[in-house]
Amino acid sequence: MKKIQNNSWLLLLAWTVLTISMLSSCHKDLDIKNENNPVYADIFDEPDDAYNIGSIGFFRWWQVQTTSVSPRMAMWTAADQGTCSWANSGMWHLSDEPRRPFNNDVSYTYASITSNYYSKMYGILKDMNEIQKKIKGGMDFGSKKKNKLMDAYTQFIQGISLGYLGLVFDQAVIITENTTDPLALRPQPYDVVLDTAIARLENVVNICEHSHFKLPDTWINGDQYDEDELAELARSFIVRFTVFRARNKAQNDQTDWQKVLDLSKKGIQKPLAPYIDNNQWFCYYKHYTTSRSGWARIDCRIINLMDPGYPSRFPDNGINPPAASSNDARLNAYFSFASSNNMKPERGYVHYSNYEFSRYPYTTNPGDAGNVVDFPVVENDLYRAEANARLGHLPEAISIINAGTRVTAGQLAPLPDDATQEDILDAIFYERDIELIQTGFGTAFFDMRRRDYLQKGTPLHFPVPGRELQVLQMPNYSFGGVGNADGINTSNGGW
Repeated sequence: MKKIQNNSWLLLLAWTVLTISMLSSCHKDLDIKNENNPVYADIFDEPDDAYNIGSIGFFRWWQVQTTSVSPRMAMWTAADQGTCSWANSGMWHLSDEPRRPFNNDVSYTYASITSNYYSKMYGILKDMNEIQKKIKGGMDFGSKKKNKLMDAYTQFIQGISLGYLGLVFDQAVIITENTTDPLALRPQPYDVVLDTAIARLENVVNICEHSHFKLPDTWINGDQYDEDELAELARSFIVRFTVFRARNKAQNDQTDWQKVLDLSKKGIQKPLAPYIDNNQWFCYYKHYTTSRSGWARIDCRIINLMDPGYPSRFPDNGINPPAASSNDARLNAYFSFASSNNMKPERGYVHYSNYEFSRYPYTTNPGDAGNVVDFPVVENDLYRAEANARLGHLPEAISIINAGTRVTAGQLAPLPDDATQEDILDAIFYERDIELIQTGFGTAFFDMRRRDYLQKGTPLHFPVPGRELQVLQMPNYSFGGVGNADGINTSNGGW
């Protein structure tokens, strides 16, 4: 078979033949060779071909995480970190007030934000599973280093893919290379999905701790990762999934904070920030929330955190408030004031804001290429601080906060030595609200969710997409709406 090169032909193949989700077609085809599709049946048989398909695993994951056809932008506005009156990607629908149910009907236009995301994630998983089968069957990629590299890397992609399915949806089908009975596949609760994801990432750490290799710098674009750095990244993703799995404050209080502390101490030392060339690597999420002037803005809630005198909600009379002022230097460093709004007044002034996020300027112009941060080091540091605080190690938590962005970027006064646990946690979430804007998928939403801060009626997670429910012959269901607020699937809290 002709060797597949890591070029546009491979990318086209990956996004057509290979990203077909087993849930959006027939489940019977999961582990059964399809004689009508010899390309897919044979494509993993040659080590060079499997290696090259595996090599774009992160690229494909990145494209799914940053596409505009996903729930990500709607989750951003639903968390009241961003705001938008436009309907694209469900941004207005999920942030409208009072909160409305999520429409999971297959005929609803914006139901595609979950169905596209769900099916594309399974396309990635299917291919990583096929490579894992070959690895377990003894496939040799040419050297011991390459064999270990492929084993760790493909399990890493499996882990972060299953992990986000577990964070975003209330349940999801678990498929791995060990799946033997496709007819028995049924969605599993999110906590089971997350346990499976974390187990994969723990495997990655174990492989890395007993191996020596280096990922080519085209795999996580622009940055080589050796075995130690990949292990650090895997540990930090375990921490992220461990913390964000909580659907409410009660569950958050039950988080294994000792595990969070132990792993975050050995987490990332450099940000996960692939180089986006705007040729093959894009970030359309940032395009629609940052670079399109007047399209989406920072919610008044965030500006109010920095200036308590500024309204936390845009005035009901539609009159623009004056610019905010703050002791936090980031108000002017990260945000820019716009004197007017161009959003739809008939959809409510609650969607208005005079502030745009200007910290990470981004355009899709190839001449404006640069790194896009997905997992900043400060996020890992703040998990470490929070774990210390919740475990009662208050001096350690204070030390982490005072050595971090509160002082270095915000130029705010350090926390005093006698700060209470409540003071420390408030400072941590303040930093998370300011420092982590537009970094990881759903960060603001997951933080608000685990604190019972999402507005009443906001879905706490999404249902299995209606299209997939039809395939599974399961009844359609959904979450959200003030009348459905139960604190389990739909928020009964608020900020």
